[in-house]
Amino acid sequence: MSRTNPELIQPRSDNGPWLKLLQCRFAGVIRFWFYDLGSASFMGVTLLGLLMLVPIIGFEKFEILPLILGLVQVSVSAAVAWQLNRLAATEWSILIPEYRRNIFFQCSFMLLSSFSIGTLVCLLVGLEAAFTQLLLATGLGLIFVYLCQIKMAVYYLSILLYLSLLFIDSIAESLSPVMIAAVVLANLTLVWAIWKRALVSGWHPDARTIYLNALEMGGIWLPNAKSYPLIFKLEKHLHPVNFFMGPLLALLIIAMPIITLIVAALAQLVGVEVPALFMLVQFSCVACTMVHWSRIQRWRAVETLFMLPGFSGKQGMIDAFNRSQINLLILFTLIMAATAALVALFNPAITFAIWFHLVLSTFFGCGFLLGAGSACKTALQLSTTMLIIIAHSAWISGSLRVFAEETDVWLWFAGDLALVGISMLTIWWGSKKLWKGDLV
Repeated sequence: MSRTNPELIQPRSDNGPWLKLLQCRFAGVIRFWFYDLGSASFMGVTLLGLLMLVPIIGFEKFEILPLILGLVQVSVSAAVAWQLNRLAATEWSILIPEYRRNIFFQCSFMLLSSFSIGTLVCLLVGLEAAFTQLLLATGLGLIFVYLCQIKMAVYYLSILLYLSLLFIDSIAESLSPVMIAAVVLANLTLVWAIWKRALVSGWHPDARTIYLNALEMGGIWLPNAKSYPLIFKLEKHLHPVNFFMGPLLALLIIAMPIITLIVAALAQLVGVEVPALFMLVQFSCVACTMVHWSRIQRWRAVETLFMLPGFSGKQGMIDAFNRSQINLLILFTLIMAATAALVALFNPAITFAIWFHLVLSTFFGCGFLLGAGSACKTALQLSTTMLIIIAHSAWISGSLRVFAEETDVWLWFAGDLALVGISMLTIWWGSKKLWKGDLV
């Protein structure tokens, strides 16, 4: 009687080694990308953007779809830049077997996955313009990663990735099919250049400095600018809300209206429509988010602030911080009022109704973000405030078209006033949550 070959009963599978290799490459992916503070800050925004795709597609709100896809792509790129910087900053990374290869594989997987998801969404809804903007956002992210490998300090400019999303739609409208093909080729070239440079990169002292600064200061650094009297007075007026950001907040407050006026004047001179005031509103909201972003990132510095003289206990410090937030909110509102009034002098399109609407929008947008940010304790929680920025952007962009046609403006004014009241309640609610349970 012949014996049956067991291989004929149970055929040998060739997938075993591949599955084991994938398991090895994805080892520690959750800890590396979602527990490490530097990476989790960006990946939290990525997850939030992916979750927002469901209601956007379901309710067919396709006008903000390119912004969300770009947001996801640049957030993943910033997280990849952080991972590669951490490899160059940590000496022990070369001692752990397969650690570097795993990180390289996971970086490639994250970038490819976000781009693939964005492409599938564009095909699903049939928006060619959204895919073009996705290509541009991918290119910006890859350029940022490559520049971070060449000059480590470029990582400090990660916030510019998000600000650049405001201009992508204007650039995409002017691209021809040949130029789109060139963007695709440029993206592939950037991927190859990043891969080749990552393979030969080693430990770098500048990367270690950035790594430690990002852990302590949230990746924010500027040269010493306290010698300027105006910045010194601003910092004194805003203390302690600017304690965690340093002179960056004062510099933003000074630079934003100046840049807005220059851009608006040049656009009027050349005859090009540039939403300079709209961008000023958005930049003000981003600055308010950065206040609490740096506060959460520099959580170790809370005790240092608490030990400074001038506060009557923990509640005194909380009250002082809340008062400073109100000062910051009033300051951003006054900046918007003054800047919009100056722009209206040479741009007749800025009517009194638009001016008043922008001022109110600045107030309740910044108010919502300061109040909600006060209640946040983790970077992942603060990432959800991107919903406020996106909703605020949609509110202003939709309302400006109505104000330009001068139809139903009183309904928008009523909405503005209602949102102002809600934002004030949000600030009050956030003031009760600030540092609750964080200090003994």
